[in-house]
Amino acid sequence: MMFVWAWAAPPSVDGIAAVLARVRQRPLHLLLCFDGAPPRYSEAGAGAPVWQGRLHALTRCAQNVAASVPAELADGVWLRLMPRRCAERWQEYAGAPVHWADEPVAQTAPVREKVWLSVPPVAPVQGVAVVGAGIAGAATAYELARHGVAVTVLEAANAPASAASGNRQGLLYAKISAHATCQTELLLAGYGYSRYLLETLLPDGEAWGGAGVLHLDFDDREARRHRQLAAHVHHAHLYRAVSAAEAAQIAGVPVAHNALYWQQGVWLNPAALVSALLAQKGIETHTQTRLCQAERVGGMWHLHTTRGSFQASHLVLCGGADSVRLPFVGDLPLRLIRGQSASARATPASRTLKAALSGAGYIAPAWRDAHTYGASFVPNDADTAWRDSEHAHNRRLLAQLNPFLARQLGATDTGGHAAVRCDSRDHLPVVGAVGDAAAMRQSYAALAKDKNLSQHTPCPYVPNVWTNTAHGSRGLITAPVCAAETAAQILGLPHVLSARLRHALHPNRLIIGDIVRGKTA
Repeated sequence: MMFVWAWAAPPSVDGIAAVLARVRQRPLHLLLCFDGAPPRYSEAGAGAPVWQGRLHALTRCAQNVAASVPAELADGVWLRLMPRRCAERWQEYAGAPVHWADEPVAQTAPVREKVWLSVPPVAPVQGVAVVGAGIAGAATAYELARHGVAVTVLEAANAPASAASGNRQGLLYAKISAHATCQTELLLAGYGYSRYLLETLLPDGEAWGGAGVLHLDFDDREARRHRQLAAHVHHAHLYRAVSAAEAAQIAGVPVAHNALYWQQGVWLNPAALVSALLAQKGIETHTQTRLCQAERVGGMWHLHTTRGSFQASHLVLCGGADSVRLPFVGDLPLRLIRGQSASARATPASRTLKAALSGAGYIAPAWRDAHTYGASFVPNDADTAWRDSEHAHNRRLLAQLNPFLARQLGATDTGGHAAVRCDSRDHLPVVGAVGDAAAMRQSYAALAKDKNLSQHTPCPYVPNVWTNTAHGSRGLITAPVCAAETAAQILGLPHVLSARLRHALHPNRLIIGDIVRGKTA
């Protein structure tokens, strides 16, 4: 049984240590609630317990918009930060009672869910098959495996991270709205968790790093958004406004625009993160293994592939652009978006770039003596062949972003990467249990005439099938946090995401949307 210990105000390190020593029940979940600015804990000194170092890493990118992802502080001990407004809705995250170390946070009653947005009852897990070994599939496998689940990853390509996750360098920062949108909540929750995973899984920093990310005021709209965000002083440890002169000093190259500086943002090699995630004990990865058919026999999924058959009680579809060809999710209204980036050999002058630059395009500091820059964005295009026209487009983006670097790298291009991203029509990921679309169209047909009509028929789900897909160009931030939520739903653990966010990402929203619009399969 889960035991939850909470503080209404952030405790001291000694206060946490006292609880760890006194409360022996495991698993133990610790909630650190706060108002206003998130708590910060100093870096642990030499000889300090391992959990103190993890506490520092967990809180360095804390934010006050969403609950953080539960992270393992010590064996059997899970910690998460919860803004007070999230703590007031603890019942949205878990039904377990809370033992308060100080004055309890008053609870609000959970809002009744629409039947098609509910989470199916937890079913016994006898192995999970994850389809896709990009960032979403690898992160989902990792989250399940670290809870002791045997995971089989099926990847159609020759190697993991071969498609949209195969870009040589991506940027980790959150392009958020100044308003409390679902996307802002998701991005801020995901930013801190992805940053934590990098520190935890790739501690040597060889495949990620840099002196932050500078998102430039490249037009009036961005400048206005940045001014609004800079007013959020409770997030000053995450981002702050800087002048062009300060931006140039940070970047190490001339910069002509003011910027919003994400001081803990980084560039990273996505394939390195994917590899580290898949290295978790309990994960078995099969490449060149395309899923051809899934059939349910005797309460198990029998998965027939190009390299034999596999069995699992649960199936998680993380196919990215391949989702349109996968069972159960192939008919969802997903969008494919082609993207191409370029690589250029570093020069003595370009090697002075210390921070990644972002605007209409981006460029990362040199890694292994080459920069990555781009990127094109071509909706409704599934072609992955290299295009000189898009390379010319990326060169123009670089010239607009930073003329100095464009001149330095003018004759040093060494190739690049072209792939297809998967997105949804509302630009939010598609995450959760998958409904039986045909049965839903029959059960909820009346919504085509009146979308507000109350429905009470339990949702017909495809048994034990989940998805984590459609992350667009934000997968480095959104896929890991969504993987943690997916694992929580499958295993009956406390939810990672708020009810509002779970509903906004739910796959069934797309099916219901089609019903309301009168669209048929």
